[in-house]
Amino acid sequence: MNVNTVHTGKRASSLEVCDSGPKRRLPLLPKRLLFENISSLMALQGLNYIIPLATLPYLVRVLGIARFGQISVAQAFATYFVIFTDYGFNLSATRTIARQHDDMTAVSATFSAVITLKVIFMMLGVGVMVLVLAVVPHFRADASVYIVSYLAVVGSVLLPTWLFQGLQDMRTIAILNGATKLAAACLLFVFVHNPRDYVVAAALPSVGMLVSGVVGLWICLGRVHLHYQFPEMQHLREQLTEGFHLFVSTASITLYTNTNVFLVGLLAGNVQAGYFSTGERVVRATLGLLGPIFQGMFPHVNAIARVSREQAIVFLRRSLLWIGPPSLLASLILLFFAQPLVLLVFGREALGSVNVLRWIALLPFVVAISNVFGVQTMVTFGMEKQFSRILIIAGAVNIVLCFLLVKGFGATGAAASVFTVEAGVTLAMGAFIWRLGVLDKNPRKVMA
Repeated sequence: MNVNTVHTGKRASSLEVCDSGPKRRLPLLPKRLLFENISSLMALQGLNYIIPLATLPYLVRVLGIARFGQISVAQAFATYFVIFTDYGFNLSATRTIARQHDDMTAVSATFSAVITLKVIFMMLGVGVMVLVLAVVPHFRADASVYIVSYLAVVGSVLLPTWLFQGLQDMRTIAILNGATKLAAACLLFVFVHNPRDYVVAAALPSVGMLVSGVVGLWICLGRVHLHYQFPEMQHLREQLTEGFHLFVSTASITLYTNTNVFLVGLLAGNVQAGYFSTGERVVRATLGLLGPIFQGMFPHVNAIARVSREQAIVFLRRSLLWIGPPSLLASLILLFFAQPLVLLVFGREALGSVNVLRWIALLPFVVAISNVFGVQTMVTFGMEKQFSRILIIAGAVNIVLCFLLVKGFGATGAAASVFTVEAGVTLAMGAFIWRLGVLDKNPRKVMA
C-alpha cells in the first residue's frame, strides 16, 4: 500500500507504509526554504553561543557563584510558567499553520485562538506567582529576582515564534531575537559591576525578551496582515486538544531538565546551584547550535508529510546521518576538555562544575538523536500519546533520582540524573519506532 495519503489536519491514527506498488514523487516545498530558515536560525544561534561565552564568565566572576546560582534558580522557576503558557503550541500550532500556510484566513483564526489562550494562561501564572511569593519564605526573601524573571514569561507569550515557524519565515525572528539579546548583553557590562547588582543582572535578559515579544507581535499583525478576532469556544477547545499531549510532553521534559537546578538550589544551596547551572549552560549552549536545525526541520518535515509520508520518512532517515556525527564530535570535545574549558571560561571559583560538565557532556549527541526520534518522527506522524507517555515516565524518574542524588552528591548528583534520564528517553523512543519500523529503509505497516 502506497503512502501518498494527504493529511487533513487531524492526527493520524495509523501509519501505513509499504514498498509495494509504483512510487510516485509528489511536489515538495523547495529545499532552499529549509536551508534559508536553518541559516537564519544558525546566525541567531551563533549569537546565542557567543553571548553566553561573553556574559556568563563575567557574571560568575562579578556576582560570585552564590548570586549566580540564586539567579539561575529564579530563572528556572520562571521557566515553569513559560512551559505552562506555551502549552505545546510551539509544536501543535506550528504544525497546524504549516499545513494552513496557503490559507491566511485559517492562519488568522489559529493565531487568534492560540494568542488568546496564551494570555489567559499568563494571567493565571501571575496569580500563582503572587501567591507563592506571599506565602513561601524562601521565595519571598528573593521576591525582586523572581518578579523581574517573570517578565521573560510575558515576552514569551507575546512573541509568536510558532507563527513564523509555521509560515517558514524564521529570518524575522532571528533578527529580532538576535538584536534584543545582543542589546541586553551589552547592557550587562554597563550596569552590572558587583554582587549588589544581581537584580539588574536578572532583569536585563527578561526585559530583552519582553521587548522582543512586543515587537514580534507588532510585526505579525502588521507585515503578515493577520486579523485578530476573539475566537469561538469551539476553536479554543480544538487548540487545547491539539496541544494537550505536546504540553504534557514539554512539561515532562522540564521535569528532567529545568527542575534539576531548581532542586539543587532548594536542597543543596545557591553555591551548588551555581555549579550545576554553570556546567549545564555550557552544554545547553552547545545544544543551542543544533536548535536551528530542529526548528527548521519540524515545519519542513510536516509539510513533506502532508504530501507524502514515504518521502518524509526518507528525509528523516537521512537527517540521522548528517546530525549524528557533528553532535558526537561536540560531545567528545566537552567530555575530554571539561576542566580546561571551565578554568578558561569561568575561572577557579567554578571548578566545582567540572564533574557536572563531564557527566552531561554527551547530551548534545543524545538529545540530537532523541529529537529526530521524538519530535521530528513521533510528533509528525501523530504519535503524541506514546511520545508523552515516555516523557512523563522520564520526568517522574528524574524527580525521584535527582532528589536522592542531590542529597548525597549535590550538583554532580543532579548532572548524573539528567544524563541517565536523557539517555533512557532516547533509548525508549528509538526502541519504539524501531519496533514499529517507522524509519525502515523499506517501510511496512508500522502502527495499528
